[in-house]
Amino acid sequence: MLTSTFVHAPGVGPATEQMLWSQGAVTWEAYVERATGLKLPPRHREALETTVADSIAALEEARVDYFAHNLAKKEHWRAVSEFPKIGYLDIETDGGFGGESITVIGLYDGFETHTYLKDKNLAQFAFEAQDYDGFVTFFGTGFDLPFLKRRFPVLENVFADRFHVDLCPLLKRLGHRGGLKSIERQLGIARVDEADGLSGTDAIRLWREYRRGGRNSEEALRLLLSYNREDVVNMKYLLDYALPRMRADSGFPAHPG
Repeated sequence: MLTSTFVHAPGVGPATEQMLWSQGAVTWEAYVERATGLKLPPRHREALETTVADSIAALEEARVDYFAHNLAKKEHWRAVSEFPKIGYLDIETDGGFGGESITVIGLYDGFETHTYLKDKNLAQFAFEAQDYDGFVTFFGTGFDLPFLKRRFPVLENVFADRFHVDLCPLLKRLGHRGGLKSIERQLGIARVDEADGLSGTDAIRLWREYRRGGRNSEEALRLLLSYNREDVVNMKYLLDYALPRMRADSGFPAHPG
């Protein structure tokens, strides 16, 4: 999808992009081949010439930062096809007032779940996050990323230079309302029995139970991590559901780009 994208050129919107596709410019390379014969306003032609050349070079150099900065945030989903090293990301907090802090960071790479725990290995996340091309969250724009950037200031630049697909607004564009668990139920995505029905409030309770110590503390931690793991793993199912539908809704041409 990325190589068929033109909306990151200054002044170019969906209507102009559709017009380019209708004239056979279904990829950047096809645009270059047909550029002189395309019917375009002069201002668009100049912007596209520069953007297409820059985009081809950036993709050849695997410069995800170029697309993270030039694509509108709501269009970052288009980059997934070319930058597959994705981190599905979710945090838990202790629910404290004013001084609320991160207790768990869950990161799923599509194969394995990585867990970072307060007072153990939480800081390791700030280093390992730099290995990813982009991140997928559910309402991460309003919750997870602001918390992480406050806790680890170095992540301000890391997140700025990577794409971020926030499933909450993306799925709203496809007609799905509600929180993560509600949308999972709408789509028939199941959770393991022990985590089914748990909420963010339960995650706070389980963390506090773990920190109090005692006979059930390790079981509370295990259940908390199971809940967090379901959050990040199920985001991949949601993204896999959303991408082909976003492609169809955006009118992408039937081309591998």
